[in-house]
Amino acid sequence: MFVQFAAVAREGQVTKAAAALGVPQPTVTRHLARLENVLGVRLYTRAQGGMTLTADGEQFVKPVQQALSVLTTAIDDLQVRTAHERLRLGFLHTLGEQAVPLLLRRFAERAPQIKFSLVQDSADQLLRLLREDQVELCLTSPLPDLPDIEVARLGQQRLVLAVPAPHVLAGESEVPLAAAASDDFVTLGVGNYMRQMAGDLCRAAGFEPRIAFEAAGISTLRGLVAAGLGVAIVPAAPAPVPGLVEVPLTDVGAYREVGLTWRVDVELTEPAQRFRNFAVDEFSTALDDSTGTSAWQDLTTGGEHDEQSR
Repeated sequence: MFVQFAAVAREGQVTKAAAALGVPQPTVTRHLARLENVLGVRLYTRAQGGMTLTADGEQFVKPVQQALSVLTTAIDDLQVRTAHERLRLGFLHTLGEQAVPLLLRRFAERAPQIKFSLVQDSADQLLRLLREDQVELCLTSPLPDLPDIEVARLGQQRLVLAVPAPHVLAGESEVPLAAAASDDFVTLGVGNYMRQMAGDLCRAAGFEPRIAFEAAGISTLRGLVAAGLGVAIVPAAPAPVPGLVEVPLTDVGAYREVGLTWRVDVELTEPAQRFRNFAVDEFSTALDDSTGTSAWQDLTTGGEHDEQSR
């Protein structure tokens, strides 16, 4: 009611006030009548040219405008503060299955007031979003070597050979990739970094992979393997997939490095700084290169391992 009253006082007409507020004219008229009924006085006189404040209206309008100004300022301050407590985080699709949710849950235990706007995309697209200031931080792989991007290495994520359950290699505790040289492979699309890694590993093992199917995402890729349409080189799944067995690879380089990236020329917001410091303190110093495992590896494959050890 007070907003409509102040708008009519400012515009001098109900029609113009309704247009300024973006509401139907009858709504403004109804609110004015209700306010006059509540106060028990006439606030306006109606004339052919518009609306004129009565003496009571003139006396009442100034404190209403002051109160609305104070309220608007308070709302603006609240929105600014809320925006400063929100972090825009980008990450790879494959990290969204388990690693990112567990990481955010752990961070929320320390900073429950910080909220997140999350974006999933490919490594190349995440760098583009970072440069365009659409995200502040990115969890990604491979780690970029670029002058305008800062990187904190968080750990390694081992790759496995995913095979159908009836496959001859399904019963092995670990295998060299060369053991699957005669198999059909299912992979991600051309241009995806996981596709490039898989090809490089196969060639390092002495063969060119025979690609039977290409998938748009890791989940679909695992489904193709489970259906018996080929084998695949993938990060370990967060949970068992029916019809699929994951066999660790013994090949050198059968892992991917995961890191956190941000722009060198942009000062991070306080929530982004807190999350960066948390991630670096929690993971980047916990790498054991002799085994290829890390706190990040526990996060992506064990999930609750670190919770039980605390």
